[in-house]
Amino acid sequence: MVSRAPLAGLGPDLSVPNLSGVLADFLVQLLSLGSRHLHRITEREPGVGKIIEDKILSGTIQTDLSDADYPSFFFQPHGWQDQLPLMNSSSMVSEIAPIVLYLRQVVEIGDVLIIEEPESHLHPAMQVELVRQLATVVKSGVRIILTTHSEWILEALANLVHLSDVEDAKRTGSLKEEPALDQEDVGVWLFEQQPDRLSSRVKELPLDVDLGGFASGYDRIARQTYNRWADIENLLHSE
Repeated sequence: MVSRAPLAGLGPDLSVPNLSGVLADFLVQLLSLGSRHLHRITEREPGVGKIIEDKILSGTIQTDLSDADYPSFFFQPHGWQDQLPLMNSSSMVSEIAPIVLYLRQVVEIGDVLIIEEPESHLHPAMQVELVRQLATVVKSGVRIILTTHSEWILEALANLVHLSDVEDAKRTGSLKEEPALDQEDVGVWLFEQQPDRLSSRVKELPLDVDLGGFASGYDRIARQTYNRWADIENLLHSE
């Protein structure tokens, strides 16, 4: 039923739920996980999915095939004896679980993995950690396309690109383990809505090594918000 959803309306007898082709493909991939036993990207980076589970989720994503021909998904927090159905887990867990499952059993070297707004329901520190782990996946030979509204993700990405300019021998502390990305392997594009609000202009954002990061314009919002606070303070203390 899921696989036929994009064909709705093309035949007189075809009556299926209204699912987009992208969503239907995603669901088909998840439902077929039980028949896929190869650990794809983890053959080259065996720890990447485990690190995401440990450092971001603080638990493990588990797949159970015992009661059906399609898998049931569970989350087991570290230190717990019981499992939680994924549908009863937090939004953070349910958002990150598909990434873990895809890395574990779907994504192969040479694939393109598209992730929409991975910052959803993630603390800023966890957003930064996720960027580090996805950078490891990129270095393994997988292309990743992210859509994001997060300044934390852009800044974390900029740091990994900037780190590639530092010689390995000069790295100290935790920087020795950071997965530096070459600048030619990373592209950042801003979709800027036009005044008519009917179209967007797409422009590439270069890495600004003087100011740090990519000039996304998010810092302007931060300044405006701070200035609004200052305006309110001035009104409170004015005579």
